[in-house]
Amino acid sequence: MFTFISDMQLPPQSLLQGLVKHHLVLNPQTDTQRHYRMFSDGNPGIVFHLKDQLMQWEEGHLIPRIQPRSFVYGQLSHYSTMASSGDLSMIVVVLQPHALFTHFHIPADEFKDQTIPLVHLFGSEARDLEEQVISSVSIDTAVGRIEKFLCKRLMESCALKPEIASAMQLIYQQQGVISIAELLRELPLTEKQLERKFREYIGTSPKRFADTIKFQHLLKLLQKQRDQDKIAALIYAAGYYDQAHLNNSFKKMTGLSPRYYKHTQQLLAINLMAV
Repeated sequence: MFTFISDMQLPPQSLLQGLVKHHLVLNPQTDTQRHYRMFSDGNPGIVFHLKDQLMQWEEGHLIPRIQPRSFVYGQLSHYSTMASSGDLSMIVVVLQPHALFTHFHIPADEFKDQTIPLVHLFGSEARDLEEQVISSVSIDTAVGRIEKFLCKRLMESCALKPEIASAMQLIYQQQGVISIAELLRELPLTEKQLERKFREYIGTSPKRFADTIKFQHLLKLLQKQRDQDKIAALIYAAGYYDQAHLNNSFKKMTGLSPRYYKHTQQLLAINLMAV
């Protein structure tokens, strides 16, 4: 059913687990231009293009722009379409949801739907890192250099607020199927305080974050499902009311249908696929 064409998913060194979820190495084998669809997985990240950069279409724009050689991206509120010339190779550092605020000291909502060149944030240090990564003789060497750069951020990091950590833990435990009222019963916060802190730390509202985690759970269930099984069997297990609710959410998140996603043979990552 699914064919992942990413080379590998690498765990971070233990020291970086509070900052990095994992590294993705993407190197699809194709000699033609391909279009890709990316949508939210609830995490920000850092991208390093090792070869040609992707062209990206912004929502409502007909003319694409070329992505920076290396950049930081924030939470995504909508899907985006990208295209490669066929020589695509990249490392994606998938960050923890709160990392932009706790380790880079940037209010996460300022990065929402943004791709910010790494050099704009870290100047010559980022330019040197970019050159070192591109010139690395192996993926292990490249990832090692990236992690050395990220370890410096640990010395300047601030702690995640306990109430935000608790809210995130509850959302993950319930696989996104939890209301704001249920969260507030467990937290010493008002609804406005929770909303403000989530936007500051995570870059989106708690409701939107929970919806994204619920959707990611659905995608994981789809991956495990046998090819001949019907998608309708997953509706309630994933926390949706009915088929229309699931279809509408899927369309809103990806611009695609659940069936299209299920039968794709070009899935680079759970939230990145060829279309």
